Amino acid sequence: MIGLTTCLAGNGSTFFTGTSKTGIPGAGILGVVLLANTMEHTRQSVGVLLPLLIAADIFAVCYYRRHADWKLILRVLPWTLAGLGVGYVTLTFAEGQDFSLLLGGLVLAILALDLLRNRLGWTRIPHHPMYTVFLGIATGFATTIGNVAGPVMSLYLLSLGLDKHKFMGSMAWFFLIVNTLKVPLFISADMITVDSLKLSIWFLPGIVLGALVGRQLFKRIPTKPFAVAVQVLAAAAAIRLMWM
Repeated sequence: MIGLTTCLAGNGSTFFTGTSKTGIPGAGILGVVLLANTMEHTRQSVGVLLPLLIAADIFAVCYYRRHADWKLILRVLPWTLAGLGVGYVTLTFAEGQDFSLLLGGLVLAILALDLLRNRLGWTRIPHHPMYTVFLGIATGFATTIGNVAGPVMSLYLLSLGLDKHKFMGSMAWFFLIVNTLKVPLFISADMITVDSLKLSIWFLPGIVLGALVGRQLFKRIPTKPFAVAVQVLAAAAAIRLMWM
């Protein structure tokens, strides 16, 4: 049994996680940060959050399953798995280290590159194989270290010019696959335990409510403002990470 304050704080944080998966990509970083503040250790919060992310991914897949770009997903997925490996090794040998500054700087660098690309008309960069390799590895690393790959992947998909439905469908399937594959790694690293799963269950209502609200918000956001919102939230997420 957990205290009422912890329960409310945990569900408040997971509300943003659910909302980000079904309506406002990038808002999930608020959930990550708030949950980290609720838990005693950041590493513990990462383990508690993963099953909740998978639950939110299932909601997103139910809503947007028909809109995924599978060619794109299969192109970036192998490199993301390589990033998972790098992240797992890093967690194993650098236990207790805080990578927030690194992750925040990574997101800002990708955002700056995308803005520069748009300004100079470099339309071929997002389709270059090395760009996919870099973004895939960065996504895998970020999601393993701190469950904060959403902004990285969001900027990658945005740079490819996907409409908002294909964007959400691709994000939904991609992260359901990646987050499910992370489960054995987190169990091996003692980040998912019986105790962490109990907390995940307590914080599940926030995911459900957030997913339902996010879906309604998504229906009301036109494509162009949606793209701008993704960029703004990615930048805000990066800055918040660097000042955790």
